[in-house]
Amino acid sequence: MNKKAKRWLLILCFLSILVFLFFKFNERIKLVELTSINVETENQLDVEKVIVYQGYYTINRKSDAEMFDDKYDKVVFEGNGTGKIKTEYGENDFLVTYDNKYYFQFRQICTNDNDHYKYNLKILKKDNRIYLKADIDGGMNFEREMNLISNAGKLRCNKMIDDEKGHYNGLELD
Repeated sequence: MNKKAKRWLLILCFLSILVFLFFKFNERIKLVELTSINVETENQLDVEKVIVYQGYYTINRKSDAEMFDDKYDKVVFEGNGTGKIKTEYGENDFLVTYDNKYYFQFRQICTNDNDHYKYNLKILKKDNRIYLKADIDGGMNFEREMNLISNAGKLRCNKMIDDEKGHYNGLELD
């Protein structure tokens, strides 16, 4: 191996070590946000009609209709990624809508401010109903039927309003 090839190999090794150390350091102290969101559709549904909002949606709301009045949400996906998704320690709430007709709201709890997540969401159609399927790093996986936005005034946390319900599992009141 000639001297020039050895030099390039040494530089490549050094850069590889620097990149590895950066990512290891970034796990401890978040320098760069590596959280990502991927949204897909199936069965002839259009991904351009999907909007994902990130905000804070209290479970003490009177109905789900209140979520659509919130002006503090940020759009993290609107037909494609916006690059604005960021998780923080504690409650991270998301509202997924499809075609301005369907919605589903869920909450993910982050136990470390430095964690990075991959949100893989899929909108699909089964038996003429629209479903949200989620696979999120950290073990949160679910598939639920989306709600009609026109019914949001009758629902709280994706379920019919019922004062007896009080346990919230991040997806709905039980």
